[in-house]
Amino acid sequence: MKTHFACAFLLLLTACASLGIEPANSFGDRLAYAYGTYAAVNTAAASSLDAKTITAEDAQSIQKIAGQARSLLDGAKLAADGGDLESANSRLTAATAILTQLQTYLRNRGAK
Repeated sequence: MKTHFACAFLLLLTACASLGIEPANSFGDRLAYAYGTYAAVNTAAASSLDAKTITAEDAQSIQKIAGQARSLLDGAKLAADGGDLESANSRLTAATAILTQLQTYLRNRGAK
């Protein structure tokens, strides 16, 4: 079931871009999208471990790095709530880049 959910979510993210659906533009929308990506990365890592397309060490590293991205997302939210949009956008951009790299790694390892 986890595998199907992860696959569906990753396909949805990819489908939106390929269909020309407008990406999230507001800070809140981009933050929500990034949190969704964080969840998808963790689910895909667990599914990939179950499918033996990554090792336990890989899964632990992915979860650790994703956790750091989550910390950046949480910091971005706090900064935005405090009115520091420059810092919030910077943290969101960094977290999104990290999560995108993790997604790419998982896809290259055969995550579905």
